[in-house]
Amino acid sequence: MIRHNHRVNRMLDYFADCRVPNTEPIWIPALWNECGYVSTLDSKDGEILVEPARFMVKHLQYLLELSSDYAHIDQADLDDSVIYCSLLRYTSAWDYTHTGNIQSGTFLKFMILLPMLKKMNVNILYLLPVTRYSNLNLKGDIGSPYAVYSLFDLDENLHDPLLDGMENLTIHDELATLVEACHLLDIKVVLDLIPRVGARDNVFLAEHPDWFYWIDLNALPGFQPPHIDGLEFFSECTPDRLETIYRSTETLPFLNQFRLPPNELDPDLWNDLKKRALESGESLLPLIEQEMGITPAPAHSDWINDVQPIWTDIAFFRLYKDPSPLVRPYLPEGQPPYVLFDTIKCNIYPGEEPNRELWDTLIEAACFQLKTYNIDGFRVDIGHTLPVPLLQSMFKVIKDIQPAAILISEDLFNRNHREAAKTGYNVMLGSGWNIMTDIRVERLQDYLRELPELQIHVFACSETADTPRITSRGGTELARLMTVFNYFLPNGIPYLTTGMEVYEEQPLNCGLGDNTGGADIPKAFFNTMAINWASESTLLPLLEQLQQMKRQHANLLKPANFYLSDSQGDILIYSYYWKDELFSACFNLNPDQEQTLRTELIYPGQKKTSLLLESEQGGWNRLSSEGTYEMRPYQALVLFTEIIK
Repeated sequence: MIRHNHRVNRMLDYFADCRVPNTEPIWIPALWNECGYVSTLDSKDGEILVEPARFMVKHLQYLLELSSDYAHIDQADLDDSVIYCSLLRYTSAWDYTHTGNIQSGTFLKFMILLPMLKKMNVNILYLLPVTRYSNLNLKGDIGSPYAVYSLFDLDENLHDPLLDGMENLTIHDELATLVEACHLLDIKVVLDLIPRVGARDNVFLAEHPDWFYWIDLNALPGFQPPHIDGLEFFSECTPDRLETIYRSTETLPFLNQFRLPPNELDPDLWNDLKKRALESGESLLPLIEQEMGITPAPAHSDWINDVQPIWTDIAFFRLYKDPSPLVRPYLPEGQPPYVLFDTIKCNIYPGEEPNRELWDTLIEAACFQLKTYNIDGFRVDIGHTLPVPLLQSMFKVIKDIQPAAILISEDLFNRNHREAAKTGYNVMLGSGWNIMTDIRVERLQDYLRELPELQIHVFACSETADTPRITSRGGTELARLMTVFNYFLPNGIPYLTTGMEVYEEQPLNCGLGDNTGGADIPKAFFNTMAINWASESTLLPLLEQLQQMKRQHANLLKPANFYLSDSQGDILIYSYYWKDELFSACFNLNPDQEQTLRTELIYPGQKKTSLLLESEQGGWNRLSSEGTYEMRPYQALVLFTEIIK
């Protein structure tokens, strides 16, 4: 693929020609000033005051110069990749004008961060939803980006007012320019594709009300899936449990809440309401609720007896027009279309009549995003529940456009790696998020044992956008330790959630592995928030050091050379051995007490070793004459030994 920079150059020309509308100087985090801009008007407390047009000229020139250091490679080397996950409106949000109000991040402002991402050796940028989302049934003060209103439109808040004077520039061009800038630095861009759910007032509602499941409006307060007695918390909906689910005393009352879609319930009234909404500009869904007494069913987890609250702002798409043959024997006669644990999981419980028009539209949306923005792939939201034929059709079309597409499955468990690979994914979320909620030697050892055998790469991470921050579990020491732990895992791709590089403690969401007890705290998925970019302490030097080390020992750090060394008390050790070279990563998982590491126990007879890295900031841990290290609480050491036979 040939690299293009005409979009970036066009934007550079715009700023250089001083066509920017009347703008006051803005404050930005000093950490973002990778371009070395020196004409600052003021600086204090980790921020600098800049003239935005002049700063953008310097930055874009620097970005173009920096691009000469990177050769564009069509297919990412997943063994040598680092993924950075960003919610754009949050990652580059800041009080730019010092008015006390946080302004939304934008496509343009995020471009300022790209050189910093390269310092972190990021080569895959995974963007959480940037599509237009609904303002109805808001969660928090700004609403969830996953309440997608349209798959073909972008969130207008991501437009940057600095570009108002640029002629013939659309918001689609702004995203395409960001993608082009990423490609100049050999960063692949992966978008979040949301094909399983939409906002409850989704743009499809007017023409395709039968693409949703409907309930009686009176059932909306307190709506939730049935609790199934006899099954445990977070049970999977397997075929052997169907009878237990459908014979449960709560299931029939749940099913009785569902209604026919409005176009079938009262076709004449439905047409009148559509006409009224079109002529008056009113939102259609409130009219349906007011006049017909029905509403799309809010979405909920596909796991039985899950404690996650229902998602009041989104609804499942009806991917099949009929229920699965496996559940038909349990349904009351005349049951309206409904959604439950099994119907959510269309991969296991497909119907016999696919909703082909909906399927084609979802595939069209993926093609539109690929072609319009020139992105490199997708993370498919709740993709593990989609019908396999739909996914395979979608992936075929995607790969026809982008043969080297990165396709990420949200599957939460490593055990499903074969199915994910067979479907066409090349990366999956995996189990790391769950393992890191309870960091113990035996638990991590079980996790490590399965990694070399995986048929697909997994996220190597201690936090995701859906989990609490690792710093909230054990402070900066644990964050640094787990960063080292995740950097050298076989078949693992180091995965950095935006803000992790400055030890951010505020979460984006806590839907998985919640450690807050359900507290109503601000979350970036739903609230106006900014990352603590003015932090004096960062992970950047450690990340640079880790990547240098990984590349220096690339031939050694292969899954075939991986083995699990014996633990020493609370010290977990994993190693790579090849051609008389031994690379060992050692982790004191005790949060309170020092532990003694004996190097001769890692490889019998060998005491002499080199210390390549320690996670704790400040000073080196020296090897004693007895071949031991005293490891401080939550400290990681990386050792290298040339075996003498």
